[in-house]
Amino acid sequence: MDKIKQTITIQNKLGLHTRATIKLVELVNAFDAQITITHNEKKADAGSVLGLLVLETCFGQEIEIEAQGAQAHEAMLAVTELIENKFLEEE
Repeated sequence: MDKIKQTITIQNKLGLHTRATIKLVELVNAFDAQITITHNEKKADAGSVLGLLVLETCFGQEIEIEAQGAQAHEAMLAVTELIENKFLEEE
């Protein structure tokens, strides 16, 4: 099965903090796809809150998202939309 990759910039001021990470994990777990996120050579399963928090991402930093599985394209669209919409947080 093919992998798709995309690089995206963290848009929200607090980066991947706990609330944003929980939203991302819940979203990812709704799809039949394996999503991983890489930042500064650290790689994490996007279905793991602790794994994502270890990435230590901040506003303006780039992350690489990799998706594979039956719903990889749909998952990638949803994840990038959530990030671009600042995790639906008030600034």
